[in-house]
Amino acid sequence: MMLNQANLSGMDDEELLAAILEKSVARELMAEYGSIQNMLLQSSEQELEIIKGIGTSKARKIQCIAEMVKRIYKINNVLPSVIKTPGDVFKRMEDMQFLAVEQFRVIYLNTKNGIIAEEIIAQGTINSTIVGGREIFRKAVRLLAASILLVHNHPSGDTLPSQEDIAITRRLAEAGKLLDIAVLDHIIIGQGNFESLKERGIL
Repeated sequence: MMLNQANLSGMDDEELLAAILEKSVARELMAEYGSIQNMLLQSSEQELEIIKGIGTSKARKIQCIAEMVKRIYKINNVLPSVIKTPGDVFKRMEDMQFLAVEQFRVIYLNTKNGIIAEEIIAQGTINSTIVGGREIFRKAVRLLAASILLVHNHPSGDTLPSQEDIAITRRLAEAGKLLDIAVLDHIIIGQGNFESLKERGIL
């Protein structure tokens, strides 16, 4: 069957996947994740690799497609280029609520809180050993950033900050003072919600 826009829109998730992967693989992916959206936004490369018929190469390609989807999502949602509130951070980083693993990002801001750059600092279990201040502030100095925002997700959906989250925040805030680069906030993203450590009085 020749695929065109009309019959593409009429295909269900499993049929769409079966057009680019083996039918048995498409069936197993739908059984595991329930929808294409969940598969692209919640799966990790390691999880995909162990599914029979996918392997390392296809898992990597699926993750590349997932990244493209996330970028399109950001463009279509007109993300704020200036951060005024913790809500702006959540809107900017909303894709993090779908991640299956913990991820730590930094947003670099100018004197007017405009976004200069964003960077993924660490992925996996986040602790103070992994999240080092040296590289964060080295880049901040190079970018002439006036301040930074710390952002990370809790895949469990619970946004309550852990003792490790609090320790990382305070350590980086103290390091920033030495360089006159303010750590404005640390936002923890959960499932459809977020927590501002500044609003909690921790920062």
